[in-house]
Amino acid sequence: MYRRLHLTNASGRDAMVSMAIVPHEPSPRLGLRDRPVTFRRYVNCTLDGTHESLVRRFGEDYADALTEGDPEIDLEVVGRTIPGTVTIYLSARGDVLHTTPTFMEVIFGPDGIERERRAASNTPANVHDEQPLRWTGRKILLRELVRRFTFRRTLQLFHVDGLTYDFLLAIAKQLDQEQCAVLLGAGSKGTDPLVFEANGRPYRGFLAGRIDPNNPERYRLLLHLSDMELKRPLGDVLSPPLTAPPRATPDEEVS
Repeated sequence: MYRRLHLTNASGRDAMVSMAIVPHEPSPRLGLRDRPVTFRRYVNCTLDGTHESLVRRFGEDYADALTEGDPEIDLEVVGRTIPGTVTIYLSARGDVLHTTPTFMEVIFGPDGIERERRAASNTPANVHDEQPLRWTGRKILLRELVRRFTFRRTLQLFHVDGLTYDFLLAIAKQLDQEQCAVLLGAGSKGTDPLVFEANGRPYRGFLAGRIDPNNPERYRLLLHLSDMELKRPLGDVLSPPLTAPPRATPDEEVS
């Protein structure tokens, strides 16, 4: 299914184009030659077989009770297949919550230490017809892009008429010649991340273009969406760099 996307180019001109998700190649199927592999869930234990329940019944040292009577196994339930599951929220004490819990947003730094904790807010979508995605002018070489970011998904842009064909073809030629991708931003100034649906995941959008070398009138524009930048760990956890051993001089070489 095609969706519309409002987009600007390097000159600030805007146009309404189409976009669609680029399908991924299917993963290899697991199985034998004559039949596929199926996955099933089984009941591992009941509430009476948890560590907390066993501690209440036998104390902290209940190893002898396990070997003598297997009190953690309910023979009527354990081992049964589970056809489906339902999500149930529990409190810190293990009580079932009968009302919707309050979600908190926890922000961690690169070192893994919690930086901030705040109530989750409702984030509206900002990819829509009224406000176009801005060409920020911030470009990154493709060979550097694939090493710095991980991509959640990729969208392909299509023209809808002759005017949008010329519009997208010019963008693809510029990006293909420079072998780079340009960062697209949302909002009036193009400084916001891309949010495609309400309370959706914010993305950085990198637009890359390709031109068919056999037919310069054919183009491909791909919008790569990333929500994670790859960064080096802190200096104190870095392993020493691998260096090649020094080469021997001609006088030291052994024939």
